[in-house]
Amino acid sequence: MKKSFVISLVILVSIQLANINPAVFARQAKAGEVITLGDSLFIKVSKATASFSRVKLKGEAFVVVIEMDSGKKGATLSYKINTDPDSTQIFLMSGAKKIAPRAVIEDFPSWGQDNDKEVDILDPKETIGGTTLTFQQKGTLSILFDVPPEDARTPKKVSVALRMVQPKDEDRTFVVTL
Repeated sequence: MKKSFVISLVILVSIQLANINPAVFARQAKAGEVITLGDSLFIKVSKATASFSRVKLKGEAFVVVIEMDSGKKGATLSYKINTDPDSTQIFLMSGAKKIAPRAVIEDFPSWGQDNDKEVDILDPKETIGGTTLTFQQKGTLSILFDVPPEDARTPKKVSVALRMVQPKDEDRTFVVTL
């Protein structure tokens, strides 16, 4: 009887774990901590102030900077970012509330003249597709979140899911306490 109870419990827990969001099992990190993707991409996430002057907000601006260093090998990675907190792969957690990004700035010096550092305001109507980045050495993604005033003082975490395409195919999800 005891043995069948234990087996039933293990099966039940396994089923529950299979239905949980992958972000629950994400690697936990602190702001500024180095996170590796593959053996050649190093990532640091921190809170920052960046210029998103053209973006109108209803609440308070919260900017997350994702610094990436691919060394001399270079890297190609992809991610999905949009204004839907349930489908974007990069979102802010303010307490238990998920907040989707409003705008992003891509700054990759290896792009040469194509590196315009333009503020890309995310369109709520565009929820399909993703972004693929190919770069050498260092670059950053600055992401703007519009935090409602009532959540301004709540502890913040950012969840990031990236897929490295080259030089090695690997997915990584991590949550950074800011």
